Amino acid sequence: LAKRSFFVSYWKREVKTIIHFIFGTVIGSFLAVVCTRIPWNESLLYPPSHCDQCGHKLHPSEMIPLLSALRQRFYCTHCHEKFPTRSFWLELFCGIFFLVFLQDFNWINLWQLFWLLSSLVLAVIDWDHYIVEMRIFSSTGVILLVSGAYLFHPYWLHPLIVFGLFFLSQKILPNSLGLGDLWVIGLWSFFLSGYELLQVLFVASFSGLAFFGYQALRKTIPERLPFLPFLFIGLLFLLLKER
Repeated sequence: LAKRSFFVSYWKREVKTIIHFIFGTVIGSFLAVVCTRIPWNESLLYPPSHCDQCGHKLHPSEMIPLLSALRQRFYCTHCHEKFPTRSFWLELFCGIFFLVFLQDFNWINLWQLFWLLSSLVLAVIDWDHYIVEMRIFSSTGVILLVSGAYLFHPYWLHPLIVFGLFFLSQKILPNSLGLGDLWVIGLWSFFLSGYELLQVLFVASFSGLAFFGYQALRKTIPERLPFLPFLFIGLLFLLLKER
């Protein structure tokens, strides 16, 4: 009886893990649409999902997260042009994030997952358009603040310190940090201790410099480099390190 109970418990845990991953890939597919359409003020519902090359409306069998892209080898079934792999990677990473953060379900883990996913969307949009999409930032920021204040005690003074240091840095190094990046760091400072915030900024700066160095070696130095994607890497590093 004990052996049977063990196997039942094991399979329940494995099924729950699979469900979390699948649900994460579905969320990732939706976030890919958000990243593509919101900056252009397009509706999330219309037109339906389609091939960007020929406008072919995707059938349900062509919209299965991960599997459809692999089955089609990243080619449109209608025009046979190759489509971007971004949706695939967003689906995969979101599935992994759901696995990691919902392994032990509680409200703090769910809150951290929402923080990570909202930051991911902002990072992808910043990478494409060099902007911090304020509509997404404002709406998700309010949710994070209200729910965060309920779940734990935010650091209410940290944003004032961040903004003070920003204006001081502008006197020394003008235009060293964009205003949108400042808003993001200011929001995050509500939830991070001073040491944690320094870790995020260090990892972001290091990864940004590493990417710039890699591009320099390839002799494809970018004219502009968005900072938010590297801030996301720093946040991801911190949240995974604490698990």
